[in-house]
Amino acid sequence: MNNPYHSAKDRLPPRDQLIMGLHAITELVRHAPKRILKIYTSASNAQERKGNLLKECERLNIPIVSTSEDNLTKMCGSDSHQSFAAHVKGRGFLDVKEFLAKIEGQERSLLLLCDQIFDPQNFGALLRSAECFGADGVVWSKNRGSDLTPAAAKASCGASEWMTLIRVSNLAEAVSQLQEGGFEVLAAVVTPGSKNAFQFPFKPRTAFVVGSEGEGIQPLIQKRADHCLHIPMFGKIESLNVAQAATTLLTCYRLGL
Repeated sequence: MNNPYHSAKDRLPPRDQLIMGLHAITELVRHAPKRILKIYTSASNAQERKGNLLKECERLNIPIVSTSEDNLTKMCGSDSHQSFAAHVKGRGFLDVKEFLAKIEGQERSLLLLCDQIFDPQNFGALLRSAECFGADGVVWSKNRGSDLTPAAAKASCGASEWMTLIRVSNLAEAVSQLQEGGFEVLAAVVTPGSKNAFQFPFKPRTAFVVGSEGEGIQPLIQKRADHCLHIPMFGKIESLNVAQAATTLLTCYRLGL
């Protein structure tokens, strides 16, 4: 079969997206099958786990299109699809004002802000951590970092479908809007005077900002943050990767409630 997205007219509608990977699509079939418009696969019913997923898609009357491994790689822009890609209905993104309206009257709220996270694997891992720790949303700039690509969705293991997603044009402006909405914004960066995350008294509405190991957090966002936090290291390695750091901070918040 030819690549179903070989020409411009066959590409996804602007708001639709591809989810790839066996685990991510299994979670989607399990929890939100109505969002799936079509499954593309090179798998067969003879492969037990993959076959079970295909049987469940057939039971739910989700259209299945057989294609080659090469075509799936072209569609997804990655060879990490594990023989599956799903065309799903596009989901909406909120802006900060819409998010604040959504949680109006909610005393506690936890957010994760991603600054300059250009690696889709890291972005997906951050979405997964945020979902696992019950964050109310993830905020990122469409101009400074990875977007919600198939690779990011796969790395999130389904979290990209359950999280409230807040995509903004200017993350520094989003920080100011959140502060006006009662959030204390905490930047995860080691600076003179940064506070120990293990001992920090978190406020009910907290927003953590994390940045990539290479680019870090923009100086303007560091300046606008209410405090900078660091995570004490006790081993020989000096730092965690961004997903590990975010998980640690989210844990500190939950333990401090």
